[in-house]
Amino acid sequence: MRTRFVIEANGTPRTVFSVSEQKRGDLNIHITSGGRAYTGQTLNDLVAVSDESVFEECEKHFSVHTSPKSLSVNVIKRTQAFLDRVEDSCQVTTGIKQDNLFVPVLFRVSGDLSRARYSLPDPCPDTLVSLGQYEPNRDQLRFMAVCSRRETSFPKDEEHPSNLLEVKFSNFTLTVIWSYLNKPSHPHAIDFFLGTRAETGPIRGLHWFEIYNLYTDLYMKHAEEYFRVYGDE
Repeated sequence: MRTRFVIEANGTPRTVFSVSEQKRGDLNIHITSGGRAYTGQTLNDLVAVSDESVFEECEKHFSVHTSPKSLSVNVIKRTQAFLDRVEDSCQVTTGIKQDNLFVPVLFRVSGDLSRARYSLPDPCPDTLVSLGQYEPNRDQLRFMAVCSRRETSFPKDEEHPSNLLEVKFSNFTLTVIWSYLNKPSHPHAIDFFLGTRAETGPIRGLHWFEIYNLYTDLYMKHAEEYFRVYGDE
């Protein structure tokens, strides 16, 4: 069974992302098909790019693994399949099993979700989880997907200017934090993925307030670069 996180864009349901739970409890988090990707060297490269011809065809997904051979770590993986190659990035973390805390899987500044590639299948057999509604010609959606143990829920801070919901799977709880920037959505999305390297070892889990702080930091970094590039248009 697939769980599809949706939002109404200009009054029409659109896919934000979907989650498929595998037999042993791994989670596959899918961005909709028909995507294209561009890798910039700086945040300015990603915010300022407007020529879609530089984007390559790419199917992207993220996976959260139960990693049964380890008592302390989980592996979270980003896979980007281009026409001529596959690029993988991994996050190895003690945050779920050992620390019983929270792990950021993905922070995404969504593109214009009214585009056809975000349409729901018809009919749609998936379990739908709604993030509400927005107007892409007025707002930009950004969200963070956060993973924890199944029995560990993320606390809502009423003072944080964001929305929050959680969905429990067999082995994990997936929490989504989301909010908007009051500027029109750009065609392309921007993803932030926290990877690790073998020489630095696993990263620890984050407390709930550290997740909120990270969310705010990434939100502000993108917003500041957006205004630097485009001004207050």
